[in-house]
Amino acid sequence: MRLAYFSPLNPQPSGISDYSEELLPYLSELCEVDLFVDGFEPSNQSLRRSFACFDYRKNPSTLESLREYDAIVYHMGNDHRYHSGMLEVIRAHPGVVVFHDFALQDFFFGLSQARGDVALYLNEVLACHGRSATIDAAETMERGGMPALLARPTDFPLNCELARLAEGIIVHSEWSRARFAAIAPAVPVEHINMPIKIPASNPAKTRATSKTAPEYVVQIANFGLI
Repeated sequence: MRLAYFSPLNPQPSGISDYSEELLPYLSELCEVDLFVDGFEPSNQSLRRSFACFDYRKNPSTLESLREYDAIVYHMGNDHRYHSGMLEVIRAHPGVVVFHDFALQDFFFGLSQARGDVALYLNEVLACHGRSATIDAAETMERGGMPALLARPTDFPLNCELARLAEGIIVHSEWSRARFAAIAPAVPVEHINMPIKIPASNPAKTRATSKTAPEYVVQIANFGLI
């Protein structure tokens, strides 16, 4: 199977870059994978040696080859700096979309601000959440304010257009799977857990940790954008 793989990669400082760089060596054992990047060269030397890489911003003609692949995989997140080019390709060449974020409010609002085009944001609000929400957002932005929708990203996620365009959807939680299944009922949705690297056993570290934490207690910290 041949896969066209769209994702941020280092040196783009994104968690999705790290995710893809961990995943790709395993994926390549099962498929022939080509990388498609948006205006940069991967800094990971191992990736550059192991995968063909095509810069579709520098050479848009490379996108003509997408029809030759068995599947196209897009890794979509909510940071417009790393996913805006991918958005246009998804619209022209639908494929399997991995939604690393359920809500794309920040993506569309940030993209509209960066390009000085409020229509980019308002058109997406209209497509996903209707006329009333669009009018409220437009009136607030005309006054120089921030749309109230931004404070309610899970209620107004702005993801329905991309979800319904997709040939398939992959998410990392059952919470997201259930919501995408309702948003795009005609599109297959799969919940695939995030990969986890199990550290090698270190008896000395285990003894040191046990002085401060009961054995078998899992401690979790959850950070957003830092």
